[in-house]
Amino acid sequence: MCKFIVLLSLFVLSPIIQAQSLVDDANLFRGGDHSNVIMESIRIISGSKRIFIITNNNQMLSPGDFISIALNDKLAARAVVAKIHQGQVGVKILKIYSMAQWTQLRRDMEVQIIRGDDSQFEKKALPAPETTPRIRNEDDLYTGDIMIEDDLSAFDENKARHLKTDNLVGLIGSYLDAAEIESQGSNRRSVMVGLSWAYQFADNYYFEGLYSRASFNDFPNDGQSTVVNNMVGRLKYNIKGPLYTFFQPYVGFRAQTVSSPDAGKSIDLNITAQEEDAISKLEKSGVVFGVTVLRRLVPGWFVKANVGSDIVNLGFSIEF
Repeated sequence: MCKFIVLLSLFVLSPIIQAQSLVDDANLFRGGDHSNVIMESIRIISGSKRIFIITNNNQMLSPGDFISIALNDKLAARAVVAKIHQGQVGVKILKIYSMAQWTQLRRDMEVQIIRGDDSQFEKKALPAPETTPRIRNEDDLYTGDIMIEDDLSAFDENKARHLKTDNLVGLIGSYLDAAEIESQGSNRRSVMVGLSWAYQFADNYYFEGLYSRASFNDFPNDGQSTVVNNMVGRLKYNIKGPLYTFFQPYVGFRAQTVSSPDAGKSIDLNITAQEEDAISKLEKSGVVFGVTVLRRLVPGWFVKANVGSDIVNLGFSIEF
């Protein structure tokens, strides 16, 4: 009797099992390590459905990453991350694993993103034909042959801009010399450290603000301290040079002020005059001009040099 029931169960269930799609069986998630699976949402799908804009809320996707898109633990497509912009990524579809899954993809839909290896999924479904040019390996990402041609305004790069980002923040350093007075008999030198921020308000046009500071001990005379504050506003134009170098001629206005509470208070009127003269030589204001040179070290980082009528210094800048 038991054997009869078992055989009857197999007979009844067998057609249901066989009716399941072979493609769906092939694409079912096999379990295991989920560490390379993240959840993101589709924001834009291009008209050709070859370009997707998806969120990057997990901050785990970078240009050049190979990813797979899955829905309900079933693979839909293979893609490569082409661009990243304002918390979202643009991906180019390389192949389609399952048309059934592919046709379900919609805007504002949350999907699974498998970074890198997607071997925890079976991929027996035939891929859709690929249009040329193809990405055959990672090296093809840097040949310039693979281009995004769909009209995705959110990811269109302005080719007129030599630097795509809007902001440049820099840390600079230089020396500041103070004129001698007779009672000292020697010049004084201090390190002047500054911070700059440049904003690209139009293609290749920047407005930059610079603040730097230097402190002197025993100047203008023994026992006295002096602080120099230098503030500069500049209008700059960016010119692309060879070997990842950029030249930024500028014109601006400088206001350099000095704080020295004890200067000019000596009983000796001659020394008082000398101290006041030394302080006045450090106070400067007026129009300045020069050029900033940026040399890219690695993506996002530059060596920065300023050579101008206001200051000569060297430092680093980052773009964002």
